[in-house]
Amino acid sequence: MKNKKIILYIILEIVICMVVSFLSIEITKLYFSVNSNEDYKKLGLEIDEYDIEYCTIYAEDFLDGKYKVYKLKDYYSDCMDEFRTQLESSNLWDRNKYYEYIMKEFSEIKDDERIPIDREDLYYYNGNNAHAIFDLKNAKIYYYINRVFNNHTDYHKDLNLDTRNYISREIYDVRGGPQGDGTDYYVYKFSEEKGKEIIETLEQSSEWSKDRLENDKLDDFKYNKEVLSIENGYYHFELVCRTRDENKKKNVTKENATGHEIGVYDVDKNILYYYWESI
Repeated sequence: MKNKKIILYIILEIVICMVVSFLSIEITKLYFSVNSNEDYKKLGLEIDEYDIEYCTIYAEDFLDGKYKVYKLKDYYSDCMDEFRTQLESSNLWDRNKYYEYIMKEFSEIKDDERIPIDREDLYYYNGNNAHAIFDLKNAKIYYYINRVFNNHTDYHKDLNLDTRNYISREIYDVRGGPQGDGTDYYVYKFSEEKGKEIIETLEQSSEWSKDRLENDKLDDFKYNKEVLSIENGYYHFELVCRTRDENKKKNVTKENATGHEIGVYDVDKNILYYYWESI
């Protein structure tokens, strides 16, 4: 009888723990969901609750990310002109569009069909771990945040180059699988001051050269064809071998290579392009 009571007590404790855990997760989700509806307040613009007509949340997961569209009230003729003035004077927004792989994340979804957004009159924001687009023509704000784009390792160790203090960083793809196969594709934008520091490092590095790489290697930057027309740059190319054999890692040959990495630094624009692939 005593053993039965002990077993029942243990089962009861397990059930209570499961219920508490479930409620904690749901409450946390609710907290993030409620508060994240005000993400527009993070964008450095004078937007109040009464300016929002409605908010469409296409994906809401406090672990993985979110995508939503705010429809603004366009209740008088020069309403959007006032927002344009704010956008023009803000150092958080500009007219330079994201690379195409980021643009593809922004769309309207109707009847399960993904419809590209109108690109006629847009301003772009990249900060606070989020991307946002202000569509003045249609009075909408598209807000997108994804952990993949924001929690990622910098490559200052791999490149022997300090890439940590950047203005912006775009990511196309990431490694995956238990062995880290896949592709990494980064584009870093640096300030002029940081660019001078990087150039000094590159001038002294034996791993970088001013000799332009062949087009078949530069073609890996398929989303950044401007790499092909760089007039003043530094280039890096190295075969990589994804293995636990430290000797093979240090002495990579064409035979044991599993992939390669490419670095291109545009001196005139202070932009670093980085590509890594292993299969």
